[in-house]
Amino acid sequence: MLKIYGNKGSGSANKVEYTLHLLNMPHDYKDMDFKKDLKTSEYLKIHPAGKIPAIDDDGFLLFESNAICRYLCDKTGSTVYPKDLKKRALVDQWTDFTNLHVATAMGKIAVYKVFAPMMGMIPDETSYQEGLKLMERFMPIIDAQLEKNPYLAGVELTLADINLFAALEYTDKSSYDLSAWSHVQNWRKKLMEMDFYKKSHA
Repeated sequence: MLKIYGNKGSGSANKVEYTLHLLNMPHDYKDMDFKKDLKTSEYLKIHPAGKIPAIDDDGFLLFESNAICRYLCDKTGSTVYPKDLKKRALVDQWTDFTNLHVATAMGKIAVYKVFAPMMGMIPDETSYQEGLKLMERFMPIIDAQLEKNPYLAGVELTLADINLFAALEYTDKSSYDLSAWSHVQNWRKKLMEMDFYKKSHA
């Protein structure tokens, strides 16, 4: 059976778990402790950088969350990652936009608010302020897209939505207010009512 190595505190790992539940793929979940499990010699054979997520699909090892999600969709033939060239390109476009801009911004905010204090590090105020500015720049673009379409890449739920949804999980942990972007908030609430989310956080 497919095994996922993850941690509920990781948006990237949650993204893979969401995809597995969305595709109704049976799997084992290996909860990895950030401090103890990621640098063991055994795990470094699975992910040489000692990060999560990673999967073991009956001996086929794969890391990097977006690569894993695309693999899972292609393996099952799911339209969550469309086969049509132009539809797939739009999914890739919004996935890249999220990763390069929104996830980067939220990462800076989450490090300051959550991970630096948790790790006993001194938070970087400059990086935090940069993250806030980036969110102010790029979230209106996301909000405008979700005003035009029910989902990020069009009228159907795709990996682009799962990717953004996972990236925005850090808003809760960081007490970051999304209320300025009502379409994003409504879209997010809709996804939180779906089975893939409820199963992951049961």
